[in-house]
Amino acid sequence: MENNRLNLIYKLNHIANELEVGTVEYELARFFLENFKSVNKWNIYQIAEDNNVSRASVRRFAKQLGYANFSDMKAHVQEFDDGINDFQQFYGVEGFLDVLVSNIQALMKELSIRMNTQEVDRLNKLINENKEVIIFTSSNIAGLVKTFQQRMIIFGKRITLLTELDDLKKFKNVKEKPLIIVVSISGLLLSTILSELREINATKILFTNNRNPIYNQDFDKLYHLSSQHHESDINDLLYYTYGINFVLDLLFNGYLMKYKREGI
Repeated sequence: MENNRLNLIYKLNHIANELEVGTVEYELARFFLENFKSVNKWNIYQIAEDNNVSRASVRRFAKQLGYANFSDMKAHVQEFDDGINDFQQFYGVEGFLDVLVSNIQALMKELSIRMNTQEVDRLNKLINENKEVIIFTSSNIAGLVKTFQQRMIIFGKRITLLTELDDLKKFKNVKEKPLIIVVSISGLLLSTILSELREINATKILFTNNRNPIYNQDFDKLYHLSSQHHESDINDLLYYTYGINFVLDLLFNGYLMKYKREGI
């Protein structure tokens, strides 16, 4: 299972937000969220006792989250630091407002060049022409894509959002060739799915800041969200928020203006 702790947090939050208070899943999700920073102290016996559930329930919950067992879940969580230092270095500074404004201005200027009207129209043409459009991304970007997904369905275009490799594998043997848009800013997510992605017959688009030349062989079109010249002016963290939102807003505007007016 190639997910980091942010993906686990996303799943736990989803369970806590969606399920009824008092259910076993809700109580365990709440416990793990409240005790996330003390992962080294996790003990299945203590967790079961503190939450008035059986050890079997804890094991089933771990499997529900995609792990083979509770031990694997605990071990996997310990492997990552979630970019804590990156967050502290960017967000934990004096005069943050000026830093943020400067970064956003540079980001918007760069993306305005890289995602010009011609590129937006080209991508929207593909989105409109393909019956099955899949956006595959990490859980921390999925929330932004969900908003885009909801807006598009209002105007008659269904978008499938995936964050799990097992779900992507299901498209290996589909009859109709899908359009798959992968959003992997650093390239780390892409590295975990690339071998499986190669086995899917699809039109493939990649949004990334990673300039590994091998990706040119695997994708029909690459969109590098940053240029090498401006990378140092913009903190990478902002591509996961403002950058993706900017791109999705441009795509939605372009789709609405062209295909809604044509009555499609």
